[in-house]
Amino acid sequence: MSVICPVCKKVKKNPVDCARHMFGTGDKPHRAWFETQGLSFIDLLLDQATQPGNKSYELVGGYVEKAQKDLT
Repeated sequence: MSVICPVCKKVKKNPVDCARHMFGTGDKPHRAWFETQGLSFIDLLLDQATQPGNKSYELVGGYVEKAQKDLT
């Protein structure tokens, strides 16, 4: 299931891949999107870097998936 980044409209293969893209880009528009969702970019990034697994990617992927569904 491909998804579209809610910020820059790039197509990614799944919601988690889109979350990786958003963390990796980390520019002002992508960070602003995190804030509009009530998320802290820095806190999630630190959790992803220091905790085992992909919890932050999966969390953000859920928000991306919801944003995708809201567009359709």
